[in-house]
Amino acid sequence: MNPNTLVIEQQFTLWVLYFFAYAFVGWLWESGYVSVTKRRWVNSGFLIGPVIPVYGFSITAVLALLRPVEGNLLLLYLGSAVLITLIEYVTSWLMEKLFHARWWDYHNVPLNFQGRVALPISAFWGLGVVFVVKVVHPVVARFVTHLDVKYGIFAAIVMLALFMFDFGFTLANVLAMGAATKRIGDAIDEKKGELRAAADTAAAKLEQEHGWLEDYRKHQGDLAKLPSLSWVQRRLLRAFPHLQLHDTKTAPKDIADLADLLRRWRKQAK
Repeated sequence: MNPNTLVIEQQFTLWVLYFFAYAFVGWLWESGYVSVTKRRWVNSGFLIGPVIPVYGFSITAVLALLRPVEGNLLLLYLGSAVLITLIEYVTSWLMEKLFHARWWDYHNVPLNFQGRVALPISAFWGLGVVFVVKVVHPVVARFVTHLDVKYGIFAAIVMLALFMFDFGFTLANVLAMGAATKRIGDAIDEKKGELRAAADTAAAKLEQEHGWLEDYRKHQGDLAKLPSLSWVQRRLLRAFPHLQLHDTKTAPKDIADLADLLRRWRKQAK
């Protein structure tokens, strides 16, 4: 094999493996944090598999672009904070344009910009990346080198193939989710309106506002008109607590609750 081709193949393999290694580390961190706060296991990734690509892109970008300042902690910190903030902003903007939904929101965080990024979050990521580069990366590098030596480019190709299948499957579900969640959201709003109109007092109106799901349980024939959501779509509604759907004003949690009821009802009806 041509020496130049061999070098290119080795570099390609290393960077692909670094990407997936840090996408997995990010998935562990974020899913673990969300699971602790919710006191139940939550896969907080966009994909089904145990990876969050934005972490993979962010850390590999830091490793590739900030290597010249790796020895200067201050420059590494500032460069990491700026670079990851830029990646987070672009990712938020692209996902909102593609899927008509905002997947995270920092409007409640001080010094935020458009709710997509925020200075305290950027400062935290800067510290986190310095820790990763100085403490975590040597361990990850040994693991990646072991995979490279043992499996070579085959490992990178297999991971890329699995990733592309996962991405394509999830993408198809997300693109189909907008119309379905709009129909379910409109049905929930209509149900709440009917219950409020039937209530006599303000207290009763408030009670009915929260009793719409129970009304669906009592009148399950109304469920037959609604579209089903796939497991992937229901998971995404619950995995992103700050998800904002542009096609409906109904809270994602309400849509997920009704989708779960609809799934159980149709399962029992079979």
